[in-house]
Amino acid sequence: MSIKSIAIKFGAVVSLFVFGIGSLYAADDRIAVIKDRGELLVCHAEALPWGAKDPKTGDWVGTDIEAARHLAGIMGVEYKPVDSQWGTLIPSLETDKCDIVMSPMFRTAERAMRVLFSNPSGYETQGTAVHMDSDAQSHKDLDKEGMIIAVGSGTADEAFANRFFMMAEVKPLVSDKLSTYFLEVASKRADAVLTDSSSLRNFIKQNPGMNLRIIDDAPLNPQGYAYAVLPGQYHFVNFINVWLETIEQQGLKDQWYEMVTAE
Repeated sequence: MSIKSIAIKFGAVVSLFVFGIGSLYAADDRIAVIKDRGELLVCHAEALPWGAKDPKTGDWVGTDIEAARHLAGIMGVEYKPVDSQWGTLIPSLETDKCDIVMSPMFRTAERAMRVLFSNPSGYETQGTAVHMDSDAQSHKDLDKEGMIIAVGSGTADEAFANRFFMMAEVKPLVSDKLSTYFLEVASKRADAVLTDSSSLRNFIKQNPGMNLRIIDDAPLNPQGYAYAVLPGQYHFVNFINVWLETIEQQGLKDQWYEMVTAE
């Protein structure tokens, strides 16, 4: 092989290597895309107190809504909420309907194959609630043939319920309203609802007329929850992680929680 041929092949290899590296970094450009657009598109799904639609105004309210506004402000862009459901949060992100999911999404291995998670923005457990008339006093009492457990379709609640309940029927429900799951129990179409513990406490407190109570048993499945972006967006997720540390140090998360829960 001539020196000229070797030089040509070496140049081609170098070009491919450089092009590949350039493509890699070019793809990690979500911050630039957001700033050029002038808007931060944020997907939300209902969970209390993180986010829910105000029935009077139709606006999103909650701690993650305040966080999203703050994040957009730091980036120098407008905040634009994108309505979603728990079962469609990741597909919405994958189809570019939003730049980031800002709901308390549990960091599961299954989800981590599809999204890039931030550091945990908090930690949570799951639990169950039943009608006041129910005889159930523990999760064991619910795990019997003929019992129905309502969960949100496509959620981590559904995946956990299918693993945890060996005898009871798990009933997944498709809805963008948190109230749908609780109504199943209030109307006695289901024996219990399973979701995160904070949503259980807040919803039951705000809706005493549904006559629901929480099963006073050990909390289930403790784990971290986080925000999510598309795979490969390491610059974006690093920025989010630094921002998360900052709002924690400044006490903003506590302020937002107190403001939302006081309303």
